[in-house]
Amino acid sequence: MRLCDEYLGEPTITRDASPAATVGVPVCNGENYLVEAIGSALRGTVDDLEVLVCDNASTDRTAEIVRYLAASYRRVAYLRNETNIGAARNYNRVWAEGCGRYFKWLTHDDRMKPEYLKRTTKVLDDSPKVVLCNSRVDYIHAAGAVFDQHDGILAVADYARPSDRFAAIVLKSHSCVDLFGLVRRDAMENSLLHGTFHGADRAFLAQMALRGGLAHLQEPLVELRENPKRHTRQYISVQARYTWHDGDQGRRFEVPSLILYRKYQAIVAQEESLTADERSRCNRVLKQCWFVNWNSLRVAVDGVSNVILGFSTFAENAKGRLFEAASGHFTKRRAS
Repeated sequence: MRLCDEYLGEPTITRDASPAATVGVPVCNGENYLVEAIGSALRGTVDDLEVLVCDNASTDRTAEIVRYLAASYRRVAYLRNETNIGAARNYNRVWAEGCGRYFKWLTHDDRMKPEYLKRTTKVLDDSPKVVLCNSRVDYIHAAGAVFDQHDGILAVADYARPSDRFAAIVLKSHSCVDLFGLVRRDAMENSLLHGTFHGADRAFLAQMALRGGLAHLQEPLVELRENPKRHTRQYISVQARYTWHDGDQGRRFEVPSLILYRKYQAIVAQEESLTADERSRCNRVLKQCWFVNWNSLRVAVDGVSNVILGFSTFAENAKGRLFEAASGHFTKRRAS
């Protein structure tokens, strides 16, 4: 494992029992960039953390790489699913196994800059009512060079009222990069976490918006890697997305946009902290939902895609040709 040693430095073998932060890395066949992702956490300016890697039955060198790191570096721990349980359950398992009072998901092909955890942890430490903090994002090519920057939805969702934060998440078009922000563990308790449907990231962010404040750092402290093997590039059809999320290829009919809407309704109805007035305001937001961001048309596309395989891909490509991709979303042309 000479590459690991060269990238991460001299191995050390002890492990903190109760870290301030957990970085959870859900991965399946991620040998290509995994050392960089883990290294970006270990090389940061915060030492009080654990890095949990949950391997979803990889068949490449992922297990070999992470077992070496876990045996050598005090903050790394390795978990493995012997069968593929779907990406959503893998995301949720790595959260459940963590101990830190703050939590961050980190995909195997992305990276954090050294100051990320220090800066975001300080925000959560200093502002008890804030539940989620993230920074501006650098988009990088497969080789690691920056080609664009993006402010996630948190940049325009820092409102005092839960209903206003909820409206920003639900009504504005965004790429959900803030799913990978630093979150209070207690805010994630009894939450949706990562659902088994396309759009689950939006539902989770909407729920966090109801539970507390949202904070955005203007300096780009995270790097998201655009590459052909990223799941958003590989799994475009309704069926492929469902299989990626759930790992179960048996269910054939799904309308993700309707599932997402019902999740929005459920979290508004069930969130105990909402006053009657705030709940009413959130329900008015949901009535507006069908008239923005192509949502009504998206239901039809999702439905047809269950009958005509690949129709969702066709519709998305057609939309991309007619209209410029929304901020934070990249066509193959823009990401190349």
